[in-house]
Amino acid sequence: MKLSHKLCGAALVAAAGVALAAPNTTKAVDTKTGTGHIGFTVNTDPTDTSGVVPTDPGVTDGTTITNIPSVVNPGSFGIIAITPLEFETHDVLTANTQRDYNASFFHANQGTTDSNYPAFDVQNFVKYQDLRTMETHAYKLSATLTQNFKDTASGVELKGANITYKEANLTQTGDAALTPNASDVTTQGTISTASPTFDFIKNQGADGKGYGQFELNFGDKTSGDKAVTLNIPASSAIGAGDYNAVITWTLSETL
Repeated sequence: MKLSHKLCGAALVAAAGVALAAPNTTKAVDTKTGTGHIGFTVNTDPTDTSGVVPTDPGVTDGTTITNIPSVVNPGSFGIIAITPLEFETHDVLTANTQRDYNASFFHANQGTTDSNYPAFDVQNFVKYQDLRTMETHAYKLSATLTQNFKDTASGVELKGANITYKEANLTQTGDAALTPNASDVTTQGTISTASPTFDFIKNQGADGKGYGQFELNFGDKTSGDKAVTLNIPASSAIGAGDYNAVITWTLSETL
């Protein structure tokens, strides 16, 4: 019995020791939050084109193109540059048998004397950018024939003339994951006085697609395929003259 009492007493002392030690294992907890910051800016000066100057489309270190007219900095959203369409000059008698004329490739840096900007041919293209701060970059890129081909001296028009853009494709030098879906780009379209506007891109913009700088190209210089064609109907008489048209490209936030 004495031994039993001693064992019981020892057990009680041990249990008491555990109970007394338990509070000492609980530590105080304290938290404090810090901050993180990063900022980005967009150059909105329309005269400063250093960040938007056109280069060989889709080439990361592509050659700068210095002779595209009217290059502008659109800020966070807009059109940067458009290559002018040149259908060349032809003998008026060719119109008896020829009614389709292909636009030449754009002659980048034509007549250059600067080795840093060598001359080369490039497919016709429209360069634009969308750098808006938003999750869904929805937009529409459209071409409109705002003035039909008209002779400068007489004002006579090439009635029924129309321009067909073919093999439309997008290039960029950013992350390919942000390129608009192929289903959002129409590869061929025609503009005329009867149907002046055509939508080439209707970007849905989900998951950031469409963010960045892009070129909408017509054809590819490597294939040699001139993918913009002017058609003048056989019913339109063609006299000697210089005929000029105006094509207005629009980048719109609404689909």
